[in-house]
Amino acid sequence: MNQAADEVRLKFERSRRHLTELESEIKSYRDREPFRMHPEEDEATGDLVYRVEVKESPPVELGLPLGDAIHSARSALDYLAWQLVIAGGGAPDFNTMFPISETEAKFNGDCQRRLRGASGSAVSAVQALRPFQGGDDRFWRLHKLDIEDKHRLLIPVGAAYRSVNVSFAFAGLNPIVLGLNPADREYPLKNGAIVYRVMKAARESANQGMGETHSFSFDIAFGEGVIVSGEPIMPTLADLIRDVESAVVPLFQFLN
Repeated sequence: MNQAADEVRLKFERSRRHLTELESEIKSYRDREPFRMHPEEDEATGDLVYRVEVKESPPVELGLPLGDAIHSARSALDYLAWQLVIAGGGAPDFNTMFPISETEAKFNGDCQRRLRGASGSAVSAVQALRPFQGGDDRFWRLHKLDIEDKHRLLIPVGAAYRSVNVSFAFAGLNPIVLGLNPADREYPLKNGAIVYRVMKAARESANQGMGETHSFSFDIAFGEGVIVSGEPIMPTLADLIRDVESAVVPLFQFLN
C-alpha cells in the first residue's frame, strides 16, 4: 500500500465531499423555483416572447462549498508535489508546490524550482502533463479558480438556460418533445430578460392545428470575471476535479 498516494486521494475525496454539499444546496435553491417564465406578445413583430422573472438570485452562501471544493483539489496537487520531493530524497520547503503556470516558458522554470529535490523521472512526468495555460488547460482553470477564490467569493449566478423542451401536439397523434440547447445563453440572468422567442409564423402554424408548449430549465453558473464565466457550476467543476485527479494518477508511481 502506498500511503502517500492514499493521502493524495483522500484530499481529492474531500474536494468531492464539498461538491456533494454544493450540489445539495443548489438543489435546495432550485426546489424553491427561483425562476418563472411569463409569455407575452411582442406587439411590434407578433412574436411570442418569454420573459424570466428572477424571484430569488442564487444565494451568496453557495460560494463557500464551491470555493472549498476548488481549494481542496488544488491542495491535493500541492500535497502530491511535497510527497514527490520527499520520495526523491529532497527536503520540501516554502517553494514546494505543484507547478501550474500561465505560459510554457514560465512553467519550465517553475517546475525546476517547485519540485527541487524530486527525482528527474518525476519532474519529467510532471512536465509531460503540460500543466500550463495553452497546455492542459484543466490544470490552469483549477489554479486560476483557486487564486480567484482566495481574493473574492465566487458568487454563482443564474444563467439562461440549461434547456428548452418544446412539445408539439398534432390532432390524433402522440406529442413530440424536442429538447433544445440554445446557443445564446444569457448570464447573469436578469429579471425581465427575454430568453426565448416564438416567431409569428410558428404561432400561426399552431393556430392551424399544431399545438406547441414550452418548458424551461436554467443553469446555476459561474459569475462574470472568472476563467469559466457563464459555465454551469455542476458539472463543470465536478468534471474538472475528476479529470485533474485522473491526470496525476501516473505520478503515484514515484511516491514512496
